[in-house]
Amino acid sequence: MAFPALAARLRTFLLGYSGTSLATGLQVVLLPWIAVSMVELPALQLGWVQASVLLPNLILLLFGGALADRFDSARVAALSCIGLGLCHSALAFYLLYQVPSLSLLLVYGISLGICMAFLQPARDNLVQRCARKPEDGSGRLSESRVQHTVTWMMLAQYGGQAIGMLLASRFDHWGAEPLLLIQVFALMLAALFFFFMRHLGPAPKAPKLKLPSALLEGFAEVKKSRAISELVLLVGFNGLVHIGVFLVVLPLMADSYDRGASYYATLQIAFIAGTVVATVAMLRRGQGNQPGRGVLMCLLYSAALLIAISFGPTPFGLMLLCACWGAVAAASAALGKSIVQLLAPEQVRSRIISIYQLSLFGSAAIGALAAGVISEFSAPLTTLWWAGIFSLVAFVLAWFSGALRELSVRDSDAENPQA
Repeated sequence: MAFPALAARLRTFLLGYSGTSLATGLQVVLLPWIAVSMVELPALQLGWVQASVLLPNLILLLFGGALADRFDSARVAALSCIGLGLCHSALAFYLLYQVPSLSLLLVYGISLGICMAFLQPARDNLVQRCARKPEDGSGRLSESRVQHTVTWMMLAQYGGQAIGMLLASRFDHWGAEPLLLIQVFALMLAALFFFFMRHLGPAPKAPKLKLPSALLEGFAEVKKSRAISELVLLVGFNGLVHIGVFLVVLPLMADSYDRGASYYATLQIAFIAGTVVATVAMLRRGQGNQPGRGVLMCLLYSAALLIAISFGPTPFGLMLLCACWGAVAAASAALGKSIVQLLAPEQVRSRIISIYQLSLFGSAAIGALAAGVISEFSAPLTTLWWAGIFSLVAFVLAWFSGALRELSVRDSDAENPQA
């Protein structure tokens, strides 16, 4: 009777996660396209708008992780969804009367970033709650069950984003206001599902440390593990080089093809389609017992794809390369999150997740600004070429470092079939 309860628990989590991902899928198309097509911002100012969503992570993401460790993660996630819904509602109301300015878009982006800084660690911390069987109580989970739950989570994320991007492709026909209201509806549903999970896990233990010491404890735990430390550095590089380029250079390339918002949304959908294919493949085949080596190979493949895109493909060729890029990004993200879930101690897991996310999205904010500056004074394709070269150098350094390359996990479910 444990498995139906586990399935219901996982289903509730995935529905909530899908709702937040659908809203994100809409957001990643709507925000830059409002900036490019409605406000007609140049590349540098577009970089500032994209970075405004990410910059709050530099300040608040660690506090979000500490909050999720001290209070019920499900409640924190639900309240964060409500905050995001209010942000989208405010912009939709403003658009009914006039076109937004750069300053308004920056305020909107910063507000979204603040809410996301609390949502991300709280939402990801619910993975262990879903992976554990009801009779397990507390204790270490099997590696395969955690990896399987993380893969389902990634499928919910990419599937929700794909639906959101499909809806965003109707921007030219529907306008921004209806799409913003769809985001609000999806986030309210997600908040409801997360709220239903508030009693599905053990109550958080009373905090032993004050907030400043609790934040430092998370960094101390990261430092103890060479594999987690190297992973945090590597995802920081991915955020700086890959996400920064993706957020700024891709909409500029789409605009240069002069095909409207629908083509940019199509590129995003191609990227998400690649992520879905890769995630389904991991559900069928598993993540393997050397996830660190897989993360490193994904870095190598990303370098090759960036260099390929820098040669200026045709519109259809760019779609295919974006799909391949999405597959590589999905594999890297799923493997990286599984490593964190498996290696992070339970009492500081949310804080380590927040450090992981801080490294990724904090550096992505800097990367978006850098990509905007470089693209302002040189061709966007040049930015892609240099990003690919730097990725090759990072792969060589990480490979010879050895911490991730040598990481191996065992399948305790296979060793204990009754688990």
